[in-house]
Amino acid sequence: MRFARRLLPTTLAASLALVGLGSARPAVDPEAKVEVPFDLLPSNHMVVEVSLNGEGPYRLIFDVGSPVTLIGNSAAKESGIIDGNAPFAFLFAARGEAEVKTMQVGSLTTQDVPVIVMDHPVVKALGDILGKPIHGLVGHSFFARYKTTIDYQAETMAFEPVEHEIRDFLTDLPDRLMGPKVARRIIVEPMALIGFALEDTPEDGPRGVTIVSVLDDSPAARAGLRPGDVITSLDGRWTTSIPDTYTAASKVEPGLEIEVVIDRDGEEMKLEMTPTAGI
Repeated sequence: MRFARRLLPTTLAASLALVGLGSARPAVDPEAKVEVPFDLLPSNHMVVEVSLNGEGPYRLIFDVGSPVTLIGNSAAKESGIIDGNAPFAFLFAARGEAEVKTMQVGSLTTQDVPVIVMDHPVVKALGDILGKPIHGLVGHSFFARYKTTIDYQAETMAFEPVEHEIRDFLTDLPDRLMGPKVARRIIVEPMALIGFALEDTPEDGPRGVTIVSVLDDSPAARAGLRPGDVITSLDGRWTTSIPDTYTAASKVEPGLEIEVVIDRDGEEMKLEMTPTAGI
């Protein structure tokens, strides 16, 4: 078992690296925050009970690093994801891309989740080792819709919906592998658009970027931001580094109100800010 604990997570991630899926959006209350329990396996995988199209529950590994969501053939057939007569491919008894109409995790229901239907040998081997079947793996097509917080001590996950476009990994893959390597530069003017200067937060501080100065009468100043505040989220996007913050700022449209989440002296605060086209 010690051997399995060391090798299975790495093997699983490597085996899935070249498989892709489509895109979809969550059908949930945008204000909802849902907590669900998980079982932490000896292999350090997190397993959650999930209903698929109203059937189940099925035991699925929740892997935040996986680029795909996999559903095994038996669960896919039982829940109506695929026709039981669909042909098999040679590799891993795969039946290709499909879509789960409803995926229910605790009280959270997500619709139109693209998946790959296949019996992955590592997932099956893990279930065999533990003596309990594992019916698949949940990856990017689910996690990209939510801000996910994992509490390993309590063995719970919390999901908050975010606006994020899910890329069609399979369609994009040939162009990404074969296309020209062209460097693309995104130039953002945060002092002109928002009105603050930033620096990286020390490793022992909160996860985010620290405001070192705020321009007078800027959108940042009018929102109540102060030097020393640590920005943890800008317009629903995590800001764990300065590049993260620049990327988030590049998506903001002048004149539209956005939410900024900060850590001020250890207390989380949510402020509303309306960036401008120029100061």
